[in-house]
Parts: sequence; structure tokens; C-alpha cells
Amino acid sequence: MLSIIMLLFSCTSNEPKDNQTAGSIKISIDETYKPVMEEQLKIFTSRFPNAHILAEYKPENDCLKDFFEDTTRVIFITRELTQEEKDYALSKQIVAKSMSMARDAIVFIMSKAHPEPKFTMAELRDILTGVNKNFQIVFDNKNSSTVRYVNDSILNGQKLSDNIFATNNSEEVIHYIEKNDKAIGVIGVSWIADHKDSTVEQFLKQVNIAAIKPDADSINFYVKPYQAYIGLKEYPCTREFYFISKETWPGLGTGLVNYLCRDGQIVFKQAKMFPLRVNVLLKNATVNE
Repeated sequence: MLSIIMLLFSCTSNEPKDNQTAGSIKISIDETYKPVMEEQLKIFTSRFPNAHILAEYKPENDCLKDFFEDTTRVIFITRELTQEEKDYALSKQIVAKSMSMARDAIVFIMSKAHPEPKFTMAELRDILTGVNKNFQIVFDNKNSSTVRYVNDSILNGQKLSDNIFATNNSEEVIHYIEKNDKAIGVIGVSWIADHKDSTVEQFLKQVNIAAIKPDADSINFYVKPYQAYIGLKEYPCTREFYFISKETWPGLGTGLVNYLCRDGQIVFKQAKMFPLRVNVLLKNATVNE
């Protein structure tokens, strides 16, 4: 009898402890998406009260570390795995699945002392590399995805200026920029989007958002990170928001990802990001500041 009980325990102990709408899971999320993901998780857990999700918001590198060290089955960051990372995952018998869910933008914010800040991409590069020493650049965290984006997609490997300051998170960047007229903050668009009216393109009132003129000859005007410009990639500093999962059964991570790629697309839209898993109709409209 004892052997039968032990066998039954052994079989049941290997069964998944969560499903798509119930159970417990820990996830790691790029800190630059905290406002929109807090709203997403609030809606998801209100629909499924038996779903318990512990979300940790942290720099992108730390999210990846959690993924490879088995701290979490699902992470949410701004890129897919590199080939080297995929090979490493396979060496640990991890089969990673990923997909982009929405497109957002890196924005450059200044204090209200600058009513209409604007830069060409060439001017931005001069500031970021220290050729122009008139401004201090403020990032959310030295290991954040915004720093990586600037290095990879704007500077193409050029060295960042020594006049760089990193806070602990995006909220601290906003507060710092409010009080420092000679500083430029670099954060994700969802931190400065006004979510109160999903039909009007408005940004937070305590800072001003810089308009950027792309390198492309086809665009000869300064572009702000409005949703349509993000969707069409006319705003020059866009990136995509991915999930990366190693869940091997339809668990709670899968349920959350399915929600984000369906009903959650509306929440991304309200956060002034551009949803990628639904069809979006772009219309001409008057923009109010």
C-alpha cells in the first residue's frame, strides 16, 4: 500500500500547478513599460481572480538573467534573443518562443523652460556623444533598454558622452528633468502619455517632449512620438515590445500572453503605443497639445 501511495504522489507532483487562468507565476518586465503593464495586469487579474502574478520591474539585462536562471518562465523586454542567447538556451534545453506585441518609442524630454524642443538626429548624436556639451543626458538606469537602444540604434556603437547621469527608474528621470533646464531625459513613451483620453494625443504636463527630424530625406519635418507616427515608423526612435516564454504547457504565462495579444491590444493603444496584433485604421486628425 505504501508503494502505491508513493507512486500516486510522484505522478501528481509533476503535474503543472497553474493553467491559463489560475495559479501563481512570477514574471520579469522591462521597467520602461511599468505604467502600461500595471494596467494590463490589473485587468487580467480582475477577470481571473484565481490568477496570481508577481511582476518584477527591472532593467532589461536583469530580466534576461531571470529567464536563463530559471527565476521566471516569461519575460517582457524590447528585443528578441540574439543567436548567441538562443544557442545558450538550447544548451540548457530551453525552447524559447517570442513575438512582438506592440511598438513604442524612445522619447527625449526637457523641462518647461524649453517650450518647443526639437533636434535633428545629427544634433542628437552630437549631444549623446559629447560633441555638444551644453546638455546633460539622463537615463532611467545604466543597464536599461533605453541605454542599449541609444547605443545600438542611434549611435551605432559610438561612445556615449561622459556627461551621462542614470537614475533608478523612469519616474525619477521625469522628476529630475522638471528641475534641471540643462538636462535631457531619455525614457519610453508610455511614461509620458496621458491615458485619460484615448482619443486625444496628449502628454504629461510637467515636461516637454522633443520633436525629432529623421535622417530620411523623405521626411523633412520634425516629428513627435504620436501614435500614428510610431506605427508608421516616421518618428525615428521606435522599438518593439516582446514577450519571451519558455513555458512548456498552456500555463498562466501562456494565458497572460494570449490576453496581451488579444484584448490587451486596446490597453497598449490607450498607452499611446501602437498595437501589432490587431488591424489598426489610421485616420487624419487634429492634434491637440
